Amino acid sequence: MSITATRSNKRRKVLTLVAIALAAVATIALADVIYVYTGTINAMPYTTTPLVFSTGPNAGPSDTAAEPFINFTGTNTGTGFTATIALTNSSAAYFYQAGTLTVNTAGGIYVNSVITSGSSMINTMTIYIMSSSGSTVCTIPVLSNGNPATTPSSSCSLSTGTYYINIYVVPNTPIHSTYSETVTVNFGYNVVGSQSGYTSIPVP
Repeated sequence: MSITATRSNKRRKVLTLVAIALAAVATIALADVIYVYTGTINAMPYTTTPLVFSTGPNAGPSDTAAEPFINFTGTNTGTGFTATIALTNSSAAYFYQAGTLTVNTAGGIYVNSVITSGSSMINTMTIYIMSSSGSTVCTIPVLSNGNPATTPSSSCSLSTGTYYINIYVVPNTPIHSTYSETVTVNFGYNVVGSQSGYTSIPVP
């Protein structure tokens, strides 16, 4: 075998080894490393709704005298309520015992989000949750200067029992007959407390 052939064979071997090394490095560089874990979640129904919103003693549709001024109904999901209110060119409107709140499980209630649509009729809106004896348990801001209050709001602790919901509204005057505004309030309710109380957790 000639010297030239021997050198050529050595070059081929070297090139082959280099190619194999480059292929190995490329495979390592381009490879994805995936770890797979398995988790188990068991879902079961919670037969008792923690909160139940319903019409209060001073609101429609149950009180026909109050119906032209306020209608208050709980949502089908039981997580909130819908209130239709009539406003005039007054400095404020206070709807006393418009709603009833039945608490079946102790926890912390808070406003998770506020959505408004329509004419900007309302400057300030505040919800008061009152005990059956008439004392204020929770003061929850909803609107301030026409804008949704910071959410989630501070959590307010509720024990089991029956409460009433009062609504305080300061309108933007003057109000015209063509105006209307819808305010949707989404509540959160934390049923798991700690030594520091109930925390407000934003819902995704």
